[in-house]
Amino acid sequence: MQTIKSFLILIISLTFVVSCQPGRDENGDLLFGLDTDAPTGGGGSGTSKLLHKLTAPDGSGGNYTITYNYALGKLTNVRSSDNSVSYDLIYDNNNISKIKVVQDDGGTVTTTNFDISYTNGKFTEAKGTGVEDSGNSFNNTITASYAAGKVSKIVSKMQGIDISDPTVTYDMFTMQNDITYSGNNISVWKSTMSMPPITIPPIVLTANFSDYDSYKNPFNTLPEVFNIVSAVFGTDTTPVTAFSANNYIKVSVEGQTVTYTYTYDADGYPTKAAASENAGTLTFEYTK
Repeated sequence: MQTIKSFLILIISLTFVVSCQPGRDENGDLLFGLDTDAPTGGGGSGTSKLLHKLTAPDGSGGNYTITYNYALGKLTNVRSSDNSVSYDLIYDNNNISKIKVVQDDGGTVTTTNFDISYTNGKFTEAKGTGVEDSGNSFNNTITASYAAGKVSKIVSKMQGIDISDPTVTYDMFTMQNDITYSGNNISVWKSTMSMPPITIPPIVLTANFSDYDSYKNPFNTLPEVFNIVSAVFGTDTTPVTAFSANNYIKVSVEGQTVTYTYTYDADGYPTKAAASENAGTLTFEYTK
């Protein structure tokens, strides 16, 4: 299934990123850390902005762009120029009530429609059915836990649906993201994938983040519910790290470390991020 492929690619690409370049893989981009090259005067102007475009290396000498579109200040859809993933968001007043996710891994297109539920104004669950263009389908349920008001755990459980008898389901996998904070920023992200049908130990990936700056994390301007759901689907939208308020300088995985140096605009938002070892540059554009 598409999501299993995404997770396995994520593990490979995360290790590759730390040793070589920004984590562009065939299914998305996992962005790591930003070093501090502060704007003159520092601190920014206090102007509020929303992330509009991200341009990143595609791993083959070119670039690709992710565009975040808004209406009346609300994120309505997200598009990747390589068509690897797209999101469409529907609101009920100020709450996101539905999210449609379309993934294309170059061979299989998967569409999942989620209904979002809340408890006391906080995200509780995203529940939906995914359908591949081959006809296979599955149920996917995403839940989140909070600690001190911050997202601390995201769990996605997928069940396959028997194509000959839709009333029959079977467990496919569980993906769990555990998030540890230091202040308002993530210090450890541990992602664990268990596949009950396969008798192998869970696949575990741990990333350590450090040396944060004091400037706004572009992905933290996106809605929390969107960041929760995109933490499960692919890597195009820099999933879990969006819960940090600021930008990290270093990320370490499997004993290897990558650092980033980036520049800011007059409002204190990053406009460019250059990876160590000349591994590529990320650029950011905003809308007010």
